[in-house]
Amino acid sequence: MDFIKREYKFFLVLTVLFAANILLFRYKMIDLYIDFGKEIYLAKAIAQGGVLYKDVLALFGPFAYLFNAGIVKIFGANLTNFYTAGCINAFLIITGIYALCREFLEKVVSFSIAVFVLYFCCFTPEVMNYIMPYSYAMVYGLCAAIFAAVFFVKYLKSEKSAYLYVSSFLCGLAAANKYEFILPFAIVILFLIIKRKNIFKILKSLVCFALMPALCAVILYMQGLNIKDFVNYMDIWFKFANSSDMKAYYTGTFYFSLRHFFVAIKSFLFSFLLLTIFYQTVKLTENICVCNTQKRRVIYVCFLLACFICAAKYLQVLINFVFYPAAMVLCLLLILKIKDVYKSTPVLFVSIFSLIVGLKSFFFVQINQYGRYFLPFFIIALVIVLKDFYFKNTQKVFLKTVVFFMVFMSIAVFAANWQTLKTLNTKIETRYGIVYKDAASAKIFNTMLDTVDKLTSPKDTVVVLQEGLMVNFLSGRNSDKYNYIIPSLLELYKEDNVVAHYIKTKPAMFIVLTSPEDKTFICNGWGYKICGFISQNYQLVQTIKADKLILIFKKI
Repeated sequence: MDFIKREYKFFLVLTVLFAANILLFRYKMIDLYIDFGKEIYLAKAIAQGGVLYKDVLALFGPFAYLFNAGIVKIFGANLTNFYTAGCINAFLIITGIYALCREFLEKVVSFSIAVFVLYFCCFTPEVMNYIMPYSYAMVYGLCAAIFAAVFFVKYLKSEKSAYLYVSSFLCGLAAANKYEFILPFAIVILFLIIKRKNIFKILKSLVCFALMPALCAVILYMQGLNIKDFVNYMDIWFKFANSSDMKAYYTGTFYFSLRHFFVAIKSFLFSFLLLTIFYQTVKLTENICVCNTQKRRVIYVCFLLACFICAAKYLQVLINFVFYPAAMVLCLLLILKIKDVYKSTPVLFVSIFSLIVGLKSFFFVQINQYGRYFLPFFIIALVIVLKDFYFKNTQKVFLKTVVFFMVFMSIAVFAANWQTLKTLNTKIETRYGIVYKDAASAKIFNTMLDTVDKLTSPKDTVVVLQEGLMVNFLSGRNSDKYNYIIPSLLELYKEDNVVAHYIKTKPAMFIVLTSPEDKTFICNGWGYKICGFISQNYQLVQTIKADKLILIFKKI
């Protein structure tokens, strides 16, 4: 409450902006075929009695699934409830970012960074957004990690143990969502050891960290998960994490790639040039304020107008490109000033914490993968390090540059998103929720839903391959245990086992999303045994040709 009282003006503006965008982007950030449908369908399956990691196969930590299942239990299975939960969590993330910035930066600078994250990360019509995301585990975990960093910085500044224990608990909450969030807590423990804290304080921190994972474990045990089931799940998880597909997916981000490295270098040069232009613009502003002749004012206004037009028109295309080398640049800046940074414990902590949280994007911050989730940490750490150790004598100009840059970037992002929003004007609606898509996509999806509704009953099982659980959620039809199949997972499940399972469970309908031209799709580059089983035992009742080929089969 003290934080809100001190910062209420900026907090109020953030709240108004956030509320306005809630209405503007409502139901327009939903991916119909990839990931998000899995998130909401699995929550519904757990709420209906499915046991996570036993009946319901999921790849992330338990908290998000159990929490969302609780939402379904209390409020019902509807997209509005998931949108509300996502908005509340995203607003907490924005608040946490602002609070973390305020530990090091002025109000206006902190506010500009928070606004940029609001537009670039929260309200963006892509699956990698913060509200209706590819993974609620990621955004819930990210929220916990941000506040864990805030409270640990407060602890480093005040030595109040309560801040440490809250931070440790939040690290545990983050880890209960995504297992890799265990690593940031290791940084907390490392700093406690470096500061030579007594063993009892460290042990208390470990206990606080373990509280949420332990609570989740107890809930899962009470629901029916046993040790053998969990061991089998962990075996699948480790094999999946180390599969060749995952390595290919992370090549250039977590795994070094020379090709991506050169792209990052190009991005760095472009970003350096762009920031130099903004920096010189701010310096020009300072000069005009001193010498305010009419001629200089005209030049100044024209220059700013040109920057605005360029930013709004061109940066919407280049904006992702700007941030590619963020993690590598942060690492380089720390190395060059390590002696000075080491003396400032809070700055050192935030910098290392940022790098550890964003480890999956260390070599290349690819925004359409995990990069969008880690970017706020990188931006905050970069601004703090540059301000304190590289622009010590010109902090005022540098911080104005940051504000200028963040505002223009926010405008560019909103301009790009607005173009997309205008096309999302056709409704897909069932009693489970509403989705807005472009006219062509909406027509295809509505056709699928109509076919499912006509040819199956609510108790029937409908399997959509390779990914399509949004069909199940919006139609109210159950799917099978093997409802999310990609090549790396099929390799782990064993295709013969999957086919044998389908023979036993006899789904009423299969919907196959494939493409004759693309070997990454099922029935073309892989999954031939599954497709053979379907063609032999099911009747093709509908074919929908679009950017992909949609084949609908009904049990003979």
